[in-house]
Amino acid sequence: MNEEVKEDKEEKKLILGTPQDNPEVTKEQLSAQLNYAQKLINILQGKVNDLTGKMVQIEAQLLMAKEDKESMLKQLEPVGITLTE
Repeated sequence: MNEEVKEDKEEKKLILGTPQDNPEVTKEQLSAQLNYAQKLINILQGKVNDLTGKMVQIEAQLLMAKEDKESMLKQLEPVGITLTE
């Protein structure tokens, strides 16, 4: 079993290694890994930006709804209707 763990660690080192750590990793492989990582970062950043924009829109809608609620409650006061939260 220890040999299996050792082999797994060696495989991971090959995948994540650098040319100085592991001469079997070529500059092309390292470049491909970095390119892939950059693409992942770009996609994640785009999703974060999209979700942040949606969150801002929802927050604005919530504020407008609260203002509308206050306005409606003020219109009901002269009639004698009061609502408690």
